[in-house]
Amino acid sequence: MNESRVIAVVVTYQPDGPALARLLQRLVPQVQHTVVVDNTDESCRPLPPPPTGTVQTWLSLGRNTGIAHAQNLGVEHARQLGATHVLFMDQDSLPPEGMVPQLLQSLTAAAPDHRVAAIGPLCRDIKTGRITPLIQRRGWRIQRVQAKGTAPIPVEYIPASGTLAALSALDRVGLFRAEYFIDRVDVEWCLRARHLGMGIWVDPRCVMQHDQATRAVRLLGRTLYIGRDFRAYFHVRNSVAMAAHAAIAPFWRWDQIIKTLPYVVLYTLAARHGRLHMAKTLLVAVCDGLRGRMGKGHYESKPLR
Repeated sequence: MNESRVIAVVVTYQPDGPALARLLQRLVPQVQHTVVVDNTDESCRPLPPPPTGTVQTWLSLGRNTGIAHAQNLGVEHARQLGATHVLFMDQDSLPPEGMVPQLLQSLTAAAPDHRVAAIGPLCRDIKTGRITPLIQRRGWRIQRVQAKGTAPIPVEYIPASGTLAALSALDRVGLFRAEYFIDRVDVEWCLRARHLGMGIWVDPRCVMQHDQATRAVRLLGRTLYIGRDFRAYFHVRNSVAMAAHAAIAPFWRWDQIIKTLPYVVLYTLAARHGRLHMAKTLLVAVCDGLRGRMGKGHYESKPLR
């Protein structure tokens, strides 16, 4: 077996300079090459240069093409660099030391017998300190569980940031859906892999700091964590698009359909910039998802803040 060559693909959009520098300084010693794909618009203030030796390749796209398109460009660049594995990272993450070798070891050990498509770390939210629960399916039930022990844990899907995948798995499952633009991109890819009979795992020995870009809201006496207003359109539209068009198991189609109304109600009640405007936007999101009107879609002409 050829020696593994891990290429990191870091997608950025108007990143905080010091935070990005910390990420790169932590990441670079763990991989063979680092590719940063920057979605920042040319009109925005340019970033200060990254620390010396932290970036071997910087791809500036000059406009926001969406996270999935940027990830796909990174994968193709990694392929040209002779990658055997690709590690995906967001600008808001901070991997622990030794994370990549640990993930690679677990993935290599599991892949021959279990056909594992990808593996990732546990994610600890920077703001709340909470470990993101793991998603498992038991028959017709979905369970959100906390990790126990040290053995890798099979799950249904994981966040993109921190995900390590073999290039052969990416070739089999396919690239990310660029038309989704942002949100649910990682979920759709993982469910596509699961539909092909491939596993998605989490290694509980690795805990990565990550800013989940959520805010706390109080509804019906409970504290819930949801994304910013502008993500609501993409969350709902892409969930409906998954149900209607994605190559995923029927169970997950029904899951997306059943959850659409609660999504709409939750985002409308929690809207910061007008509930009526949010409700109208999410109605458009449902219609766009059904019709397959993707890309920046409604957000491109009338963005939420």
